[in-house]
Amino acid sequence: MIRYAVRLVLAGGVALALTLTGLVSTGAHAASGAPSGERAASCAKEKKQVKTAKKAVKKSNAKVKKAKKAKRNADSVQQRQAADKKLKKAKKQQAKAKKKLTRAQAKLKKCRAGGDGGGGGGGGGGGGTDGPLQPACDAGLPQAICDAFETLPIPTGGGDSPIQALCDAGLPQAICDAATLPPGAGGTSPIQALCDAGLPQDICDQANPGGGGGGGEIPDPGGVLDPVCDLGLPLPICDVPDNGGGGDDGGGGGGGNIPGLPDPCDLVPLPICSTGRA
Repeated sequence: MIRYAVRLVLAGGVALALTLTGLVSTGAHAASGAPSGERAASCAKEKKQVKTAKKAVKKSNAKVKKAKKAKRNADSVQQRQAADKKLKKAKKQQAKAKKKLTRAQAKLKKCRAGGDGGGGGGGGGGGGTDGPLQPACDAGLPQAICDAFETLPIPTGGGDSPIQALCDAGLPQAICDAATLPPGAGGTSPIQALCDAGLPQDICDQANPGGGGGGGEIPDPGGVLDPVCDLGLPLPICDVPDNGGGGDDGGGGGGGNIPGLPDPCDLVPLPICSTGRA
């Protein structure tokens, strides 16, 4: 009887030990899985950037293919020259789109590996800011420009911007607002830090009337903004055909969205968006 009781107690002890071991193992597994789930959730921004970059690459590939076809079908010398110019521009945009996709994929990989996901993959610089210009950098403008923007004084909002015509044509309004600041040391452009970080110098020169800039008289905003398109920011003006007509894009006026291209107005809130939509 005593031997039976001892065996019963031992069996109960073993069962209890096995139960406790299972609970500890389950808890440890759940704890180890939590950071992974959190990382997956925190990588939503990086996944969206990769998705957008893939669409941009697909769109640029289509434009290169279309430009090649137009060049093959060109009859006159003038048509061939125009087609060749479009092909070169399309290839340049294609290279930038592929480079941006590579950077986005690297950021996503870093995020999934446990990094913060917002680090500088490629030439993008830091992990982003909370400033008013950051949506433009999320959409393709080099991150270094947004980082430089954060070093500028906060605009008071007084006075007309000397480069407002550029923002009316698609340049982010935050840049035009910053251009209302007083000139820098030695009479330099109030937004010179942005151009030192990669923004086309012509924009900073136009923002500095005292230093020989336009002072609001900008007869060709598209010509000034064309280099911004080359930086990777999808402005509506970037898709306007060079010859001003329908070109290969069909339909007459140019500047409309090309099939497969994300609507730039969905990426960056631009002044031109409010008038360009029905």
